[in-house]
Amino acid sequence: MADGFDYDVFVSYRRAEPDRGWVHGRLVPRLRADGLLVCLDDDCFRPGAPLVLEMERAVQVSRYTLAVLTPRYMLSNFTELETVLAEHLGLERTERRLLAVMYEQTRPRLGIRARLFLDMTDGAEFEAAMARLCTQLRQRPDQ
Repeated sequence: MADGFDYDVFVSYRRAEPDRGWVHGRLVPRLRADGLLVCLDDDCFRPGAPLVLEMERAVQVSRYTLAVLTPRYMLSNFTELETVLAEHLGLERTERRLLAVMYEQTRPRLGIRARLFLDMTDGAEFEAAMARLCTQLRQRPDQ
């Protein structure tokens, strides 16, 4: 990519169902259909590499990290690490590197609640929210 990123977005999600099914079956196919380059753990994490280092690499080589918020997401230490890495990198570079979508109603931690996130809890609003998300994912994070 011309701006130095390998991917438009790294998707941070809880690998448990139903989160995994929604991410793999609905969210990621829609992002890819819009021509976006998606970093997903199943595709981009190198077998045998330390998981934490792969998470760090995914955050660094992706323009944005997208947190898929659900009650299960909020309970995972691994997803929390991914959001903290994206937030910290954003602070270092004065960029908005972390975006979030709410797939199921939950109460995110304060650092995520302080951000505007897209509500995708209503299936009828999915396409409108996806259009906004895809537009943002094409923008530089410092805009």
